[in-house]
Amino acid sequence: MKLLMAGINYKNNSVSQREKLSFTDEKISEICRSICKSENIYGSIIISTCNRTEIYISCADLNDIMADEILLKHSGIDNFDGIFEKKEDINVVYHIIELACGLKSQIVGEGQIITQINSALEISRKNKCTDSFLNTLFRIAVSAGKCAMTNINVSNVPVSSAYAAINFISKKYNKLSSKKCVVIGNGKMGQIVQKLLVRKGCDVFVTLRSYKHGNNNVIKGCKTIQYNERYDFINDSDFVVSATKSPHYTITYDKFLALKKKPEIIIDLAVPRDVEPKINEICDCFNIDELGFETKINHKELEEVHSIIERFVKAFIQWKNYKLSLENINFVKDIIYARIIKSYNVNKNYDYKSVNDIISMTVDKTVDMILGGMKENVFPDIIKECGRKIEGRARL
Repeated sequence: MKLLMAGINYKNNSVSQREKLSFTDEKISEICRSICKSENIYGSIIISTCNRTEIYISCADLNDIMADEILLKHSGIDNFDGIFEKKEDINVVYHIIELACGLKSQIVGEGQIITQINSALEISRKNKCTDSFLNTLFRIAVSAGKCAMTNINVSNVPVSSAYAAINFISKKYNKLSSKKCVVIGNGKMGQIVQKLLVRKGCDVFVTLRSYKHGNNNVIKGCKTIQYNERYDFINDSDFVVSATKSPHYTITYDKFLALKKKPEIIIDLAVPRDVEPKINEICDCFNIDELGFETKINHKELEEVHSIIERFVKAFIQWKNYKLSLENINFVKDIIYARIIKSYNVNKNYDYKSVNDIISMTVDKTVDMILGGMKENVFPDIIKECGRKIEGRARL
């Protein structure tokens, strides 16, 4: 069995490259189902965020299975010019756990990645596209991330790109309390933006595609507008923040050009981008890669995070070795059981069924207790060799 990971991220791929591999939950479900129909692939999970898209695959130990090629093939993408980061086996384990602990995020220590990893696992589970190895690896990664985020503050800056966006805007103005803004999008990112702007005293207008009284999560203090009315309000706003999962532009060049009064700044927090790139020719428009994240690392606490990572990596390795050893463990149990039964066959004066059941249970419990006390040394090859030696002695 082999674990593979291939992914693109903000470090080596621009937002224009990343948006080509930015998938909705529905598309991820479709890709994973297609991949898992392939021979020798046991499970697949895809993480798709504004900063990265990564595919994790559990498969047979074959050299011709390439995770990046599989992702591109099953997502129907040709001639992708981005750069893939690729990892195998133990390096995959370290990568996903480090990712969950916030060490690979654009803002080090941000906690949103834990939710994103967990959501990716749930999508794969829902579509029956995960196996025990990926399922356990992701659960352990999420646990590691929660442990790190709860107990350690690696960075002394806010933990979301939404905070970075508001910080960026704040640097452009002396104060925000007199400013009018439009927030396009009412998802998790949009709501964080709304909350921060309300705290700053902004006059905030939030777009809703459909409105049902009492059935929306718009932050208190914001005013709601219909999505199709957004240009009317953009026309009279100081700045705009767009953060949706729409596959289409929320602000197009032609309609923006036609506005009589244009906002001074547009912040685009979406991948794929919400704002047509050409708009940058007539307005200061900034995408998520241009916000200038400034993270100051607490190196002492960073060491503590690495200790947490090592602990959870070790936990997965022990689980994996035990899982892969199960067949050989059962082989050892069968051999020990056979030896004991053979010695009892010398004397026929016993209740065969009762003794048989007692021996079977005793062997199971004894072997499990012994191996449970030496988890760090349970390896498939060692257990198999142990069974062979016991079997060899039994034949003497």
